[in-house]
Amino acid sequence: MTKGRKQYYDRGNLKLCTLSGTREVGRNCNFVEVGDEIVIVDVGYAFPGHELLGIDYLIPNLKYLKKNKKKVKAILITHGHLDHTGALRWILPELDFPPIYAGAFAKALIEERLDEYNLKNKSKVIGVTRHTNINIAKNFKASFIGITHSIPDAFSIFLQTPKGNIFFSGDYKIDLEPTSELEADYAKLKSLRGKVDLALMESTNATQTGKSPSETVILKNLEGVIREAKGRVIIASFSSLLTRLHSLFEIAKRTNKKILISGRSLEQSISIASRQGYIKIPKGLMIKEKEIRNYKDNQLMILCTGSQGERFAALNRISLNEHKYIKIKNGDLVIMSSSDIPENVTSIEHMTDRIIALGADLIKDTVETKIHSTGHGNQEDMKIMYNLVQPKTVMPIHGPLTFRYFNKKNYLSWGMKEEDIFLTDDGQVWEFNGRTWRKGKAIESRPILIDGLGVGDTGEIVLKDRKQLSEYGIFAIVLNLSSKTHRLMGNPQFISRGFIYMKKSKELLKEIQTIIFDVHRAWENNSKKKTRYDYDELKNSMEKAISKYIYKKTEREPIILIVTV
Repeated sequence: MTKGRKQYYDRGNLKLCTLSGTREVGRNCNFVEVGDEIVIVDVGYAFPGHELLGIDYLIPNLKYLKKNKKKVKAILITHGHLDHTGALRWILPELDFPPIYAGAFAKALIEERLDEYNLKNKSKVIGVTRHTNINIAKNFKASFIGITHSIPDAFSIFLQTPKGNIFFSGDYKIDLEPTSELEADYAKLKSLRGKVDLALMESTNATQTGKSPSETVILKNLEGVIREAKGRVIIASFSSLLTRLHSLFEIAKRTNKKILISGRSLEQSISIASRQGYIKIPKGLMIKEKEIRNYKDNQLMILCTGSQGERFAALNRISLNEHKYIKIKNGDLVIMSSSDIPENVTSIEHMTDRIIALGADLIKDTVETKIHSTGHGNQEDMKIMYNLVQPKTVMPIHGPLTFRYFNKKNYLSWGMKEEDIFLTDDGQVWEFNGRTWRKGKAIESRPILIDGLGVGDTGEIVLKDRKQLSEYGIFAIVLNLSSKTHRLMGNPQFISRGFIYMKKSKELLKEIQTIIFDVHRAWENNSKKKTRYDYDELKNSMEKAISKYIYKKTEREPIILIVTV
């Protein structure tokens, strides 16, 4: 990568920003800027880690885009998964509802979710196909290229501008025998050779050798397992994994089983898939939960949410014996047709422990019993995509630095030069002058935190307090102060939640009471000299003294709350 002269890079250059999705899996969002026009590619959300207590979602940072919202001409969607579309409901109002271009299935998913928040009528979602080429304003031409993933209407996107061309791979796998999708448009991908100045390539399975298994293989394996089952078959899968759901409906038809759906997100996905004609559901195939007693065990296939051990998802409630209609019994076969997200492993294991203890048999995806296939390509898939497109330069995206680092090593092994592979970061701006790329000035990229109805109002201080509460609890002290004399009236009252057991901590409380009297006496004497009584000063002094003493005695740091009445 040639740095060039600083003045050579100006406002007229092509600018690419990898806004989010390069420090994690999820929250995918990039944008391209040429002159006074911006086109955004994907706006997904991510789920928080355990350290973000109480946070529901993380969405891309909008500071730069809000400042330049008049430039935003379109949002292009690669496919309908929430890590690529989930932030639309928050981002659209902030950007004055720019038009969205999405495939038929993603369009249906987006419109349904926007309708839940009364945003559908304000939004313009334009359908595209694998043959769509559109001109956006004066500087952009977008081509949608069909690929296989794990959801219908998934695309790579080729973005042409007067200043240079960028290819977004999207999430993909090379499946030569897809069950319910068209194969990738290899001819159209190959036609891009020599035209791609930079390719943003996904890195999810950069360390996985070989090819990812075809969904056809998974269908055959699942059908074999389900045919051999003597009792009820309970299957947990991702509600967004539409290729798998399609396969399971086909298996149910072939094995004469009735399908029962348990889980709201699953019901929603299947409803949309049915309306789109992606899953064909003959009359009488599906039954309601309350009808379960009308059928023999070997006639039932139960599809449910909860493959990641989510607390209130259907399978977890079944494992806890909390489900109103479905109770685990001997003879049940539970199939986990999904991969384990690393941070969820403990929750999943606790759930499957309970399922086994209740008497069910359990099957998970293994090398010997392959019942799940990722929607992301392994190294061989990635090499095929690279050979098809043959970009001039590559930028690994979609995942933390470790993923992208190993993807860089893949491209080096396939013959690329090190200077033609760029490792980026969230918020990093890249400039292209028609010949060379260079790093520009990064923009604000810290994720916006969604907490219930609050958007971006939960900061580091609040999260620190939540962490402290979760680890040490809260210790409240109520002081009755005379409004006239400012003296303490009676003894302080103590309230502990998650800190100490009061009845067994009398000595500790007695010492804290002594500290309170000492600090109050010093404050009172000092206030007389100032002829002013500052209650905040009293609270701060008391909190510091008590906090120091508590840590010395217990090595705990509860939140200390002092209330004066």
